[in-house]
Order: sequence, then structure tokens, then C-alpha cells
Amino acid sequence: MYEQVGLQSYCYMMVYGAVLMFAIVAAVYLMLRQYNVISSGVKPPKKLTNWATAFLISVAMSHVWWTVLGNVWLTEDRFLRNAINIMLDSITLVPLMMTTLLCMLQDKHRTLWPIFTATIPVIVICVWVGMINRNPLYEALIRDYMLLQALVFAVYIVFAVRRYGKWLHDNYADLEHKELWKSFVLLFILILLFLCYKVNFGGFGIEFAVQIISIVLIGFLLWRVESLEQLEDTETEEEIIDSFMEEIDDEIEKNTNSNLQLSQQVVNEIQILLTEQCEKKQLYLQYDITLNALCAAIGTNRTYLSAFFAQKGTNYNIYINRLRIEHFMSLYREYKKTNRPILIKEVAYESGFQSYRTFTATFKRIMNITASEWCERNG
Repeated sequence: MYEQVGLQSYCYMMVYGAVLMFAIVAAVYLMLRQYNVISSGVKPPKKLTNWATAFLISVAMSHVWWTVLGNVWLTEDRFLRNAINIMLDSITLVPLMMTTLLCMLQDKHRTLWPIFTATIPVIVICVWVGMINRNPLYEALIRDYMLLQALVFAVYIVFAVRRYGKWLHDNYADLEHKELWKSFVLLFILILLFLCYKVNFGGFGIEFAVQIISIVLIGFLLWRVESLEQLEDTETEEEIIDSFMEEIDDEIEKNTNSNLQLSQQVVNEIQILLTEQCEKKQLYLQYDITLNALCAAIGTNRTYLSAFFAQKGTNYNIYINRLRIEHFMSLYREYKKTNRPILIKEVAYESGFQSYRTFTATFKRIMNITASEWCERNG
């Protein structure tokens, strides 16, 4: 019997140490890696990488403080030792797991402070009920509260993933089914960990199972972070300013030249020049083409070209972006006919858009339908 207990303890310590080392190696890799060795060519979201690193560090630290408090400090006071350890786990591991999972959903900026605010009751229960009053009920209270947290978060994340799916459907339809199930898999593993603690907190069999699940979780999380491509384009400050100034210039040009009426002959000549020098030569595929550059290309001046657009009831930006949208639709149909694999994002870039976010907004504004909906109808 003693030999069996010794073997169990040895196996447990080996798995316990494996989780500690795996968590440290994974965290160091995410912090220091220069290249993505798991999914070469993929650049993961920086925010997700940072939170995942923090979670992995908390996994390692949890193993450290359980070991230190159990074998070095408070070795005789099991009640206080467990209260401190449970509190530390509940205010680090739990919120960091939830935060990491939420950061996988890139549809919008999400408020994360409620997750950390929810740890306040844990601190109160552990300090007041456990450490000060030394009431053994604190463990049951913590377990119930953690389970409640898990259930509330599970409900929230289901709705969040559904919204995320709609966002992907509207903006990255070709990635929708490739991404969602992976978030649910991670959610399942996290809930399984919660349930393991809830069923029998501190039991040898459950603790051993939790360590095995932790190894799977760390490996899955590391792969998931490194294989998740940054979806939402971020525009630089210079691009935002340029876009804003172009809109202002368009409005100024429209107001300035609204009273300048070009003769029909001049209008026809400019139309021919635009067709020959811009549309047929596909100048609109140059993402940085400006009004002045277009004027130089067709051999006219800014005043006349702006007046031309004003008489047509449009402006330079709408004209160029409409050509890009038409090019996108033509290219998409061509790829469909040849059964070529299609990534909407790549086709948008090939059509002259520098920012995918700009493409989706422009497409909906011009076509009164999202790009993904149009692709579905023409698929």
C-alpha cells in the first residue's frame, strides 16, 4: 500500500513539474520569440499574445506558491496556507483565463475591467471568512462562486462568439467557420478545469486530472495564439490624417467648383481622358493615387477635374473607390469561374485598397450591402 502511495506521489510530482516547466517555456517563447515557429508567416494579435503570456506566467507562479507555502512556509498551518493559495489562484488564473479567451474575439475592443472586479468577493471571502474567522466554509463559498463565474462567463462568451461570427460574416466571410470552433474548444477546456475543482477540490485523482488538462490547455493555447492571424486592420496615424484631409479637400473642391459649369464638350473630353488614362490603365489600383496625381496623368488641372466630378454629382474619392469596387467584383467572379481559392481580404488588396477596414466600409457605402453578402449571392 505504501509503495502504491509513493508511486502515486511520484507520478503526481512529475506531472506537476511538467506543467510548471511547460508554462515557463511557453511564456518565455511568447515574450522573446523573433519568429513564429508554430505557424510561419502568421503574425498573431499583440494584445492576445500579451494576455496569453500573463496567463502562462500565472500558471507557473501558481505551482510555485503552492510548492513554497506547502514545503517552506506555513507547513504546519494547512488552513491558512490553503486560504492564501486559493485566493492567489482565484485572482490571477481565473481572470487571466477569461481575458485571454475574450482577446481571441477581434471584432471590437472589449471592456475587461469587469472580469477583474469580479475577483473582489474572492478576496473578501478568503481574508474575512478564511484567514480571520478561520471558518472552513470558505472553501465551499469559493467553489460555488468560481462555478457561478464560470457559468456566467460561459453564457456571455456564447453570445460574444455569436456576435463575433456575425462580424466575421460581414467582414471576413471566408474565415468564419475556420475560427469559431477553436474558441469553443478552449472554452470547454476551461470549464472542465472549473468543474474538476468543483467536484472534489483537493482530491488526489481530481488534482492529477487537472494537471494533465493543464498540459493540454497550455499546448492548445500556445498553438491557438500563434495560429490566429490578426484580422482587424489598424490604420496608422498618417493614413487616418490623409483620409480625413482628402474628405475635407473633396468638400472644399465641391463647394468651390459648384458654380463653375463646364461645357458639355469639356465634360466629354475629361470623361475620355479618365477612361483612357485612368480606367483602362487601372491607375485606381495604386492605393496612394491622389487627385493631383490623377490630374497630371490625364493632362488637366485640379479645378477642372473637381468641377467635372461636381457636375457628375460625385467626388474624386467616390470615383476612385467605385472603380476599385468594380475591379474587386470582376476579380472575384473571375476567381470563382476558375475555382481558384479566394480570400476576400487578398482580393481587396489586389483591387487597390490598402486597408481592409476601409474596403468593407467603402463597399457597404457604395453597394448598400456588405462584401460578404455580395460574395454569397455571387458564389
